[in-house]
Amino acid sequence: MDINLFAKKILKKKIKIYQKNIQYKTITIILGNNEYQITSFRKDLITFGRQAYVSSADSLHQDSLRRDFTVNALYLNEKGNLMDPLGGLKDIKNKELKFIGDPIKRIEEDYLRVLRFCRFFAAFPNKNISYHLKNKISSKLYNISTLSNKRMKDEFTKIFMVENFNISLSVMSELKIDRHILLNKKSEIQEGFKTKNFSTITYIKSFAMNIINEEKLDLISVFLPLLYGLDKLESIIQRFELNKKKVTFNKFVFSLLKFSKLYNQKIFESKNVKDKKIYILKFIWKMRCSIYPNNTTFFKNDKIPFNWYKLALFHIIPLNQIDEIDLCKMNWPKIPINRRKLEEIYTKYDYIKINQLIKIAEQFWVNNDFESSSNQIIIFLKTMQNGNDRT
Repeated sequence: MDINLFAKKILKKKIKIYQKNIQYKTITIILGNNEYQITSFRKDLITFGRQAYVSSADSLHQDSLRRDFTVNALYLNEKGNLMDPLGGLKDIKNKELKFIGDPIKRIEEDYLRVLRFCRFFAAFPNKNISYHLKNKISSKLYNISTLSNKRMKDEFTKIFMVENFNISLSVMSELKIDRHILLNKKSEIQEGFKTKNFSTITYIKSFAMNIINEEKLDLISVFLPLLYGLDKLESIIQRFELNKKKVTFNKFVFSLLKFSKLYNQKIFESKNVKDKKIYILKFIWKMRCSIYPNNTTFFKNDKIPFNWYKLALFHIIPLNQIDEIDLCKMNWPKIPINRRKLEEIYTKYDYIKINQLIKIAEQFWVNNDFESSSNQIIIFLKTMQNGNDRT
């Protein structure tokens, strides 16, 4: 059916549709909160990168020839029967990812297909990429920089959601695709991923998703700086158009790196698990005091959440040590005193002096492995104040 006639029939049913891409024989139907793309059989007349002049195809087979991979050229007829013009089902069973026709032509039609190849390859990891295909893909890598930021961001979002996405990253590294993702003013080839071991990335996705969702971050803003290094942060921000909060998060993490020397791996390894957790909490406290030396509130009330410190540690300490203390489930201990209690005791103190007491009280509590009681903290503060009064 002609897509224009189909759109008119849908409109008569008072169903909301988008016709922005109707020139490409595609419309989008809105049903509730869901969107459904409806496309007629098409054939490309002229292609130029992502764009193309299209016309109606005479057959399903002709439509299938314009798709990227055989596994993406499967159809169902109105009775739900599978129609497989290019043998895609056989390739799925054999776990083979094949371009339709000449890979060069398919890639030239849309350079995003290079990244899509990596994403789909994660479902077919048992086959090696032929030397011939590697050369064909490599010859077109420089065109990846022409992809829009939005399309690049959308594709990486999909890659990170693949179950075995580490395989996709490995293929990107093997084919040197990772060197063409970020942009710079000179359009030079980048160094690529700084790591070939994606275990940290896999771990975060498995155990830290609740943290990422809770903080309203996303996998791109957390994973890309780990893959490329925080020294490439500005390029990552530009290429993936990170919003203000995600930029603030990564700049905070970057600012912590200069205090990573406060962490002593030998001391950590000499402790039991309970003491290792205490050591990490104290390490986080030291970084907090170093980056915010004039803090005037209890740690739990900081604008920077404890979760940000935990995610930052993936840049600083080895994964096996993060796993040993189950970092993702750790919480900042609750100090047994608050501002109101201090104000009740020190009624003559103004706001500034109470802030000073808060800092001293929390430091005492931290130094005592977070085990000081409210009375112990108060006694310490009074002893300290009496000593100051005598001097």
